[in-house]
Amino acid sequence: MRLIVVYDLMGYKSLSRILCFTAKYIRASGIVLLGNTASPTIVEWLSSNCRLRTLGVLGECDSPALAVALSRSGELLECKYTEYGGLSLIGVGLSGCHDLPERSVDVVFTSQPGFQYTCCHSGWDWVDRVIERVKPKLVIIGGCERPCLNLNKRIFSPGTVRLGFIGVVEYTEDTGLSQRYYNIEEILFNLLRRQPGNFV
Repeated sequence: MRLIVVYDLMGYKSLSRILCFTAKYIRASGIVLLGNTASPTIVEWLSSNCRLRTLGVLGECDSPALAVALSRSGELLECKYTEYGGLSLIGVGLSGCHDLPERSVDVVFTSQPGFQYTCCHSGWDWVDRVIERVKPKLVIIGGCERPCLNLNKRIFSPGTVRLGFIGVVEYTEDTGLSQRYYNIEEILFNLLRRQPGNFV
């Protein structure tokens, strides 16, 4: 199972097209939107035209229309346990998830860092409470400008897609859970360098 993780699309439809191409190139089965997507049509397009399973949480720039689009075309992870590719997931966005039952999960996706659980700047303390309650193996956060990693607390942020950064989360039974970040420009440059005739 391979998922692209992206933060801060801010309604840029051209970036969603590049993400679709990138997903096909790296053989990702889905995409997780970490907030500030700001456009319900992006969710619908990624799900229907790109045929990616689209999951997400809400950020500060997201409206209720985005929540509706995720509920209809994809999956709104907000305070909801979900199984995907052998992993149990939950999302933490603007709602705060105050009444979650105690249950372990593999991955938490959040639109902002926590106060203690962060790899960039301090964020919301209620994110910390959710993380402590569900005891995940990995926490993937939005809200960071550049990619970062805190190995001690198992925190990863892909950075903002508007600077070209995306995250990739992989899970196999053999190797377990892994994460890394890419710069979209590097992926496209490497592809063009290897197969220049296909793009002329």
